Amino acid sequence: MQQLRKADKLGRLDIKATINQTKIVNIEIQVKNNKNMEQRSEFYGAKLITEQMGKKDKYEELKPVILINILNYSILKVPEYCTKTVTVADKHREYEIIKDITYWFIELPKFRKSKPKIANALEGWLALIDDKDRGLIKMAEEKHEIIKEAKEEVEEILSDAVIKEINEFRQTAIWDENSVKHHAREKGLKEGRRQGVKEGREEGIKEGIKEGRKEGIKKGKEEIVKEMLKAGMDREMISRLTKFSVEEIKQLEN
Repeated sequence: MQQLRKADKLGRLDIKATINQTKIVNIEIQVKNNKNMEQRSEFYGAKLITEQMGKKDKYEELKPVILINILNYSILKVPEYCTKTVTVADKHREYEIIKDITYWFIELPKFRKSKPKIANALEGWLALIDDKDRGLIKMAEEKHEIIKEAKEEVEEILSDAVIKEINEFRQTAIWDENSVKHHAREKGLKEGRRQGVKEGREEGIKEGIKEGRKEGIKKGKEEIVKEMLKAGMDREMISRLTKFSVEEIKQLEN
């Protein structure tokens, strides 16, 4: 269990089950905090309700949905490690309504701090899932036979061969993700270069027109200065009128 619990990008486990054909339970164990747990739960809850509807189904026949979120981080600003949500009437908080979807949030960091004594089955299961305290797990096995059986089954499932296969699958998934990111980055750079060249050309054309305009104006002024010189006007006077320096005017005389 320790190897599966180590934080990585794939640190999530979903289990969906139906209890006695009357309730649908979705258990999600999440290692990494993606900052969207509450929204994800709302989405899954609505999805599990709508998935039940067929062409001839009635609303009254919908099975209640229970979502249990076991988190390796804390998101709720309450001291309890196990929190159930309910929907109540605004002015009658004792009156619960819209009971078809129930959310449970179990926060493992708070569970560890609560110093559990494995007084009930929930604490035993959480000790096994958390896999942090060998003493607690041993206590859970001694008090609850089903937890002992579950631990043995987990150890069998997570044999070296299976762990190797899971790690290979995980590594392949990470490689695939890195490959996609690499191609996206390369494509982005290529598009950026292309856009840069295009913008560079456009900027060059604009600059050329601008410089050409400046050069044309300068040439035009020089021709005017030459005409003034031919007409016998004084260099000082031409300089005041055209803003050309006397030296520049002398050069235009030749």
